[in-house]
Amino acid sequence: MTFPEEQTRANREYFVKKLSAEKARTDVLKAVQSGSYDFTLLDTRGSEPFAQGRIPGALCAPMEELAQLAAFLPRDRKIVTYCWGHD
Repeated sequence: MTFPEEQTRANREYFVKKLSAEKARTDVLKAVQSGSYDFTLLDTRGSEPFAQGRIPGALCAPMEELAQLAAFLPRDRKIVTYCWGHD
């Protein structure tokens, strides 16, 4: 199956933007383990789980408060979010 050139170009542009906006999990883990990272780390769990344990240097930004907090986040750094849940 072949795709029209315009669709191929649009898909390529989409994935270039997507990949430039994402950090690989292993890169984030290495940076956090070294204690030196060039991004803002947001813990999107609630404030209670955040208080019980968090990655050093992370900021508490619960999902339900993220829209209000967005204006206060640094604009000159990439933002990496994390959370975890139990199924």
